[in-house]
Amino acid sequence: MDIFVGSIPFKLKEKDLRALFEKYGEVTSVKIVKDKVTRQNKGFGFVDMSDEDAVRNAIHELNGTELMGRTLEVGISEKKETPKPVKNFKINQQGKATGNFRGIGKGYDKRKKK
Repeated sequence: MDIFVGSIPFKLKEKDLRALFEKYGEVTSVKIVKDKVTRQNKGFGFVDMSDEDAVRNAIHELNGTELMGRTLEVGISEKKETPKPVKNFKINQQGKATGNFRGIGKGYDKRKKK
C-alpha cells in the first residue's frame, strides 16, 4: 500500500525515510518529491509497504510525531483522478476543425498577421 508522508524536514533523505518506516515492516519503495529547479525536497513523499498490517501500524505510530522540528503527517495515499479525455473534432472539406474544437480563432489569436 502507498503511504503519503507530509511535512517532512527539508534535509531528510530517502534512505532516512526508509529507515524510519522499516521499523514497522518491509518497505518496497520510497520517493521524496523534489523541486525540479532547486532539487530541494518539497516537504512530502511516498512510502510503499507490502504488508497491510505494517502500513496501519506505521501510520498509527508515526502520524503526528516530531522529526527534526517538524510534525509528520502520515496517511494512506489517495490517487489522483485521471483527466477527462479531450472531445473529438472533425476536419471539414475546407480543412478547418469543426465540432468541440475551439482552436485559435477570431479574438483568440494574439499574433500579428502580415
